[in-house]
Amino acid sequence: NLKNKRVVKSHNFIKDCSIITGSGISFLNSIETDCFLTGDIKYHEAFEAKSVGLGLVDIGHFESEIFFAKILQNELKQKGVLAIISNPKNPFKVKRENE
Repeated sequence: NLKNKRVVKSHNFIKDCSIITGSGISFLNSIETDCFLTGDIKYHEAFEAKSVGLGLVDIGHFESEIFFAKILQNELKQKGVLAIISNPKNPFKVKRENE
């Protein structure tokens, strides 16, 4: 349900991808997949990824962490561990030109 995604296309076909929640772009040089999903990707980091043939999808810092928290909660629940996940709100609002 992401309203916005920023994408750096490097391949026509993606065989495998990696995800690091939050601001995981500092792992850029450690990623050995076709596509990397994370948040907070900067302009120059996008150019660096493109130059080494790595596709990027900036899914947003908040969006990646809320996604991970729900998965982790379900995994822990299946193991009999109670996990309470707070329901944070994204502090950013997307403003469109005509708004």
